[in-house]
Amino acid sequence: MAARRPRVFLHVGSPKTGTTFLQDVLWSQRETAREQGLLLPGKRFHDHFLATLDVRGLAEDENYPAEARGMWDRLVQQSLAWEGTVLVSHELFAGASAEQAARAVASLADRAEVHVVITARDHVRQIAAEWQEHVKHRSAASFGSFVRSVRDDTAGRSWFWQVQDYAGVLERWGAGLPAEQVHVVTVPPSGADPAILWDRFARLLGVDPAVFDTELERSNSSLGAEQAELLRRVNAELGERLPLPGPYPLVVKNVLAHRILEPRTGTRLALGVEDQQYAARAARGIADRIAAMGADVVGDLDELVPDVATPPSGAEADPYAVPSDAALLAESVATIADLLTVLNERRSAVAKADDLAQTAREKPVRFALVQAAENRPLLRRLRGAYRRAKARGR
Repeated sequence: MAARRPRVFLHVGSPKTGTTFLQDVLWSQRETAREQGLLLPGKRFHDHFLATLDVRGLAEDENYPAEARGMWDRLVQQSLAWEGTVLVSHELFAGASAEQAARAVASLADRAEVHVVITARDHVRQIAAEWQEHVKHRSAASFGSFVRSVRDDTAGRSWFWQVQDYAGVLERWGAGLPAEQVHVVTVPPSGADPAILWDRFARLLGVDPAVFDTELERSNSSLGAEQAELLRRVNAELGERLPLPGPYPLVVKNVLAHRILEPRTGTRLALGVEDQQYAARAARGIADRIAAMGADVVGDLDELVPDVATPPSGAEADPYAVPSDAALLAESVATIADLLTVLNERRSAVAKADDLAQTAREKPVRFALVQAAENRPLLRRLRGAYRRAKARGR
């Protein structure tokens, strides 16, 4: 009997559309997904990021991990060996060119049923979210200048429109595929239950959404205006230090931005009314193009076009005003205190590791028993027996 062709879902974007939430749910419960017939190929989620580098021709860059080379082919091999459903998911696939996307799809299409899926959110939220993400990746551009650059890019050549023009991403990745194998999962409006997005995505993949725990610690959350401005100024001050690619993500993005600044309460970023209206018009055009493609929509394309209130009479407060020096000073002092706390935690962890390494060198038997006993009650008892025998031998 011939083996069943796998169904391979390529979740190719877009950034800031709930992708991290969906990925966290699935990768934290990978075995549950497997029991549901869904394979997440690779050893870890990071492999899917490395695959985006491979697909986009960046794997040879010496600043990126050498294991990125050939990662796409390795994921393809694992996917084709599976007889159920496969999910390859990373939002940076959205940055691939038409030629790069076509090669990636072709590597699967002869032996698998390929589906392309994109998650999409309204552009009123996306523009502010993308500016924050740019700042988390070393940008020193102000919020106002970023919004102007988005509006001025009528040719759609910037990174923002390359990954946030949902119709364009689907055109590149879905070229040649039947319309029913090209999917858009819309992100529900602001304030909606995040489980709605998960339910839509899970049902598209053919897994039971109810068997997964979605009450996870949220990651990659938004920054407030004060926190984003502080990070932007740090980026400007860094100059050539801590480059990207390089140490910047580990030190600045992961520690300063995600661990310290994100949990802090700040002023919510929002577009000005005219810019909201522009974003809504752009989103309507993209939604209309998706509808014309005949793509399968999970959710409602109208969710991509939020209602924008008519501006009140009188002068509108500047939504792009920089936080005051007093607010930034308070934010800076609190951040320094938190950084010192993290530094001390890291110092303690290093000291503990040094102690363990010294014990392993000088007393290997004791080290092995101690480490094993921390994980298994039986070996904990063996450690006690070893100590008693040693005491009797004195």
